[in-house]
Amino acid sequence: MAVSKEKFKLIERDFSDVDKITTESSSFWKDARRRLKKNKASMIGLYAITFLIIMAIIGPISPINQKNADGTVFKYDHAPVLADDSGQEINKKSIAYVPPRIPVIEKLGIFDGHSDIEIGTFDLVVGTLPKTDEFDELRKPLKKKQLIEKLGIPYHPYEINIIDIYKNDSDVWTAKIKELATDEIKELPYEELISEYSKYRPGTFKLRSTSIDEYGVEMISINADYYAIQGIKDLYFWFGTDKLALDNWTRLWIGVRVSLIIALASLIIDFSIGIIYGTIAGFYGGTRVDTVMMRITEILGSIPALVLMIIFISISKTIGNIVDGILPGQQALPTIRLIILIMAMSLTGWIGVSRVVRAQILKLREREFVLASRTLGASKRRLMAKHLFPNIIGQIIVMATFSIPGAIFYEAFLTFVGIGLPIPMASLGVLVRDGYEAIQTIPSMLWIPATVMSILMLSINLLANGLRDALDPRMR
Repeated sequence: MAVSKEKFKLIERDFSDVDKITTESSSFWKDARRRLKKNKASMIGLYAITFLIIMAIIGPISPINQKNADGTVFKYDHAPVLADDSGQEINKKSIAYVPPRIPVIEKLGIFDGHSDIEIGTFDLVVGTLPKTDEFDELRKPLKKKQLIEKLGIPYHPYEINIIDIYKNDSDVWTAKIKELATDEIKELPYEELISEYSKYRPGTFKLRSTSIDEYGVEMISINADYYAIQGIKDLYFWFGTDKLALDNWTRLWIGVRVSLIIALASLIIDFSIGIIYGTIAGFYGGTRVDTVMMRITEILGSIPALVLMIIFISISKTIGNIVDGILPGQQALPTIRLIILIMAMSLTGWIGVSRVVRAQILKLREREFVLASRTLGASKRRLMAKHLFPNIIGQIIVMATFSIPGAIFYEAFLTFVGIGLPIPMASLGVLVRDGYEAIQTIPSMLWIPATVMSILMLSINLLANGLRDALDPRMR
């Protein structure tokens, strides 16, 4: 049966938008940011870097930082000015070399102001004697009897071995000892065993163990409460103090700040010189200009960087003496030493950058877009600035990010060997060096800045790895 054409109706359609792109366009940098966000390790590194930078800014200032007795916040280069319950200023020696102690957290058994140390029986029983001619004479081996009579203690430390120190049923601290002459075991109140010069008073430590070395000298391992020993029970130093009684919390965040400033400043100098130098050498590659420029880099690169740094840092002492005569009180010395260190680190750091940039420019200068720009009359300066440099900026960003951990480590190394920043200036290198000197008494002085430095360097490396993948055009 035939169907009539009148029963059908032609539907009109608009084909004008058929070729329209409905998806959102994505630029190179937007696409790179999207890929970076997908890299979880890099994002963790970025968050860690952001946190450390924020702490470096707000850590040493109010309201986070602790305050002196007059209400001012602790300074990184001045010992805290604190007062006891009677209003008397606390002696700086009483707050030097105390371990970390943080409110609330101390109840967990960490950061509680305690530290395990090993001392001799003499240090425990006799303590630190006054430096007088009388006591210098009494410390001689043949003056044992006169020494204990002077101190009013029953035994000379070399005549006994301490077996245990504990609190008995009557809540009296008791010492269990062995007389070496008779092998007799005795117990007596601990307070009677020690002299008035011993800082290890009852209740200020817990005995861990005792041992006798190969020379017959008894060594005692104790868990000492430094705050109780120093008589500052109500004070808190979140990361402890150093030998000058400087607050390590303040110095740590100032140290992060200074180390980042040194790394970023040397990076800016290295890459500014290296990019300009390498771009010019690459653009004129194969000519006399390129040859002369590369020979200069080879000559400079053959000189050991450490030697150049030592020379520059030694010059800083002369400059410091001149400035000291102009500005009494050494007001400008820290800034001068910091600038000299940055300049010393940047002396040869730009050479590697210039070589990489030169190689990239040599590869790009023969590309079609450069030839097209030449044909249209672009000047040499425009070719380098507008066409060649933007095409290597991704690789430069990755190189720059990878170079920051190296600069931080290099500064720490120079300071550790004694040619970096001096005390009381603060950097991660300074704090690690100070912590190394106190590792046997307060290990936290070393592992806290070392941990922060490791986290910072690891985070930057993770971010650099993510940037390398995100800015790789082959990953699009």
